[in-house]
Amino acid sequence: MKDKKVVLKLEDPKLFTTLYRRLRGFGVDVSYDSGSLVVSDSGEGDIPISRTADPSETAVSIYLRLLNKERFDELLIGIDTNQDRLTLAVVADGQLLESEELELEETPGYITRVIERYPHRRVYIGVGVGNGGGRKAYEYLKKFFPHAKKVNESKTNYRTPYVSIKDKDLRAAYVIAIRSTT
Repeated sequence: MKDKKVVLKLEDPKLFTTLYRRLRGFGVDVSYDSGSLVVSDSGEGDIPISRTADPSETAVSIYLRLLNKERFDELLIGIDTNQDRLTLAVVADGQLLESEELELEETPGYITRVIERYPHRRVYIGVGVGNGGGRKAYEYLKKFFPHAKKVNESKTNYRTPYVSIKDKDLRAAYVIAIRSTT
């Protein structure tokens, strides 16, 4: 994504800040003067956007446009269970798009919003079941998402040269997401 830059020409400072942070989180270079894609809230540019549009959905559409795609091939959601919370990783076509730490009861709503936000061809949900909390989370989430899979958590939080995520819980959730496809 380093060869493609997005120029944000936005009059709304709150929208600018939100879009800037989301795009940088996707690994997109944001420029102020020149780029391959111009986003504007004044009706000009490659992607004219409304000031009332949802910034998260707008960031996703900009990111997909940079990839020359209409939707992601695979949307993976990995869930690592901890003592008092769950760590979720959202991965689309190998790219970590977002993560969240939630209570078990908040998780179905969050997953539903993620599935609606990111256009995709296939979705996989993996729940790490290496402990009692994981098995409990799996049984709870299976009620909402029948296609959720149990995933072996063995060595999911180990550092490898292929996964450069510092937070061990997020790293585990990422690996669980990747393993959910098998």
